[in-house]
Amino acid sequence: MKSKNNEGIVYGIHAIEELLKDSTQIKKIEKIFVDEKKQRSLSSLLNKAREHKISVQYVPEAKIEKLAKGKNHQGIVAHLLDIHYHSLLELVKNNNIRLIVFLDRITDVRNFGAIARSAYAMGVDAILIPSKDTASINADAIKTSAGALLKIPVCKEQNITEALMNLKKQGFQIVACHEKTSKRIYEVDFTKPTVIILGSEHNGILKEYLKICDSEAKIPMNNAFDSLNVSVSAGIVLYEVVRQKEVVCN
Repeated sequence: MKSKNNEGIVYGIHAIEELLKDSTQIKKIEKIFVDEKKQRSLSSLLNKAREHKISVQYVPEAKIEKLAKGKNHQGIVAHLLDIHYHSLLELVKNNNIRLIVFLDRITDVRNFGAIARSAYAMGVDAILIPSKDTASINADAIKTSAGALLKIPVCKEQNITEALMNLKKQGFQIVACHEKTSKRIYEVDFTKPTVIILGSEHNGILKEYLKICDSEAKIPMNNAFDSLNVSVSAGIVLYEVVRQKEVVCN
């Protein structure tokens, strides 16, 4: 079962280029709107769109501004038919899922997008978010993710504790990554099926989730500092996951 997000707008050259590279996403593009003054500079991208028989409409800049709600659209906006959240249960049941990132109350859409970008690049199989107090898949998040949020499955679950317990029963280890622990990320075996929890920059990870974790780990730093930006932390932790897997393969 999938739930629908009616945002349906993607803006920015890079994000739309990524859409056009993905055969599963191309089918979702209903129409592309282009600033009529930028036809020539965007001709290469628009030719790709036409190759896939996607409707391209040239409109005044004011129309683009309205669709993108004043964001940095670079003169181009795509309208998608729909954006879906995946069911975690069905996703794990029907796919070879081994690495999930759970974002606990990450509300900044740019952090959400940046994490998704790193997650997709580092081979994360799915992102898990709670049903409230969280960023959504909207135009800002998609642009920041460079289109990654349209490629990596995102699961929005109402009962996160139950979802995590179900994942544990299916063999996943739950690893909370935060600075208030002594264990380092290098000491965790990330080659196992894993759920990595990253918490809110303001409130950290909920205690109820920490109680059911199999392990807690931190990013070691040379200089004492409260914390890193959560999207930066995500990239560092996920690189360690990739490093460990490459060591095993070699």
